[in-house]
Amino acid sequence: MIKQLKLWMIAVILSLGATHVLYAQPSNIALPKVSIDNLKGTLTKEMPVEATFTINYTDETTGQPREERFRCLVSLRGATSIRFDKKSMKIAFLKQEGDGELDVRLPGLERTSDKYNLDAASIDRSRIRNRMAMDLFNSYSRLPYATDLSGRHGIIGTYVEVWTEGRYCGLYCLTDRVNRKLMGGKKVKNGVVRGVVYKCKAFGNGCFLTADVTQPEEGNNAWNAWEVKYPNEYPVEVWKPLQDLMDAPWDTEPDATYVSLVRQHFYWDNLVDLYLLTLMAGVADAGYKNSYLSQPDHTADQRFVITPWDMDHSFGATYCGTPLMDTSTLLGQSNWSKVPPFKRLLQNADFGFLTALADRWAELRDGPLSVESVSHLMYSYADLFDHTDSWQHEHEAWNYNPVTMGPTARDEAAYMVEWYEANHKALSELLTPYQTDGIEEIEQDPIVNSRSSQGDASHLKKSSNSKWFDLQGRKVANGKLQKGIFINSNRKMLIK
Repeated sequence: MIKQLKLWMIAVILSLGATHVLYAQPSNIALPKVSIDNLKGTLTKEMPVEATFTINYTDETTGQPREERFRCLVSLRGATSIRFDKKSMKIAFLKQEGDGELDVRLPGLERTSDKYNLDAASIDRSRIRNRMAMDLFNSYSRLPYATDLSGRHGIIGTYVEVWTEGRYCGLYCLTDRVNRKLMGGKKVKNGVVRGVVYKCKAFGNGCFLTADVTQPEEGNNAWNAWEVKYPNEYPVEVWKPLQDLMDAPWDTEPDATYVSLVRQHFYWDNLVDLYLLTLMAGVADAGYKNSYLSQPDHTADQRFVITPWDMDHSFGATYCGTPLMDTSTLLGQSNWSKVPPFKRLLQNADFGFLTALADRWAELRDGPLSVESVSHLMYSYADLFDHTDSWQHEHEAWNYNPVTMGPTARDEAAYMVEWYEANHKALSELLTPYQTDGIEEIEQDPIVNSRSSQGDASHLKKSSNSKWFDLQGRKVANGKLQKGIFINSNRKMLIK
């Protein structure tokens, strides 16, 4: 029971198998406060410096104020954003004495880790665009294999206000990171590389999945625009999974076998969910650059998962924060349509990717991605900032540096809601022509086919002998069938 102050719940987002609740607080309760003090050097991107990390917050269980203090390493992060005055930071927690990393669970985050990010979102007028995109992605997309975090692979975050050496830095989103644990990857065993995690950091051949003329060097964690995030040591062998991906004949593979090539190297549902995210949120600069590629165990499965990252430039904003009311087109506003495998999948409807994309949108557009649900979340974050006075603090510190901010968080949220309403309508009009109409045959069944040609699946749904499965092969009880795509009698079926 909360003894002193009652938390006010203002938003609930239903996700697959879980409920994520965002709590906002009355105006007399501040957001958690993070202080970074006792810096043993100047903050830079290249060299972490030791410091003390203190977080003050209200314990949701007891309602009592709580303070936790840790020894840590701090460094700046970001590529383009590093030039702005309000800078993002990386935090790595250390054991209180001696060397070694320390796993910490911070308030509002669901797992322990030794490393976290403080996202400044300085180019984003709303400070919530990246968080919104990640929250929505997490509400519907899961890894195609089991993990300790129920298949989540997008980062989660909680908002805090930050000070360094007593100086107010601003409103930040404290987030976990994409790493081996999040991706459910296997550790190196007996010197054999199994789970791998890569991040694309720069433009170049690598971000188009084009092999470089140079070869990776022993002990080097960077090559061809990519860096190794796991393992933590870098024998030449650690690059083999990525080299195999780049060596695939993406431009020369015949159409007849192209989908097989794609499925050999990627998880189909992950590709669909990722591209839908870029269309739904209007992510302006998405692509391999700033995305992660990972395999849970290269020795068992050579397929990659793509995990999105850095989506401030979304929901009607350009890369420099300028409002842009343009809505989605089939080729999107991102670089995904220019790189394998999306480039060819989007150009040929016979590959089935456009149909899968349209069916996935039909499944989600009236649920977690509905205008009502998304608008509610946008306003919930805005109200959180306004009611805790954190927006006022942020406005006083950073208005016009580098972008103009509205007097209240609701001002920018209202623009984002207007953009999403228009984009939701445009996306439905764009994808509906590719949507499965009734039943898509997988195996011919003349008896059933004669009835289902009119889209009548009611006899199958009511039959006690009819077995239904979702697209991951999990059996679904007859009475619990909802809207979506299912497998029945060896056929893919869309229930509207």
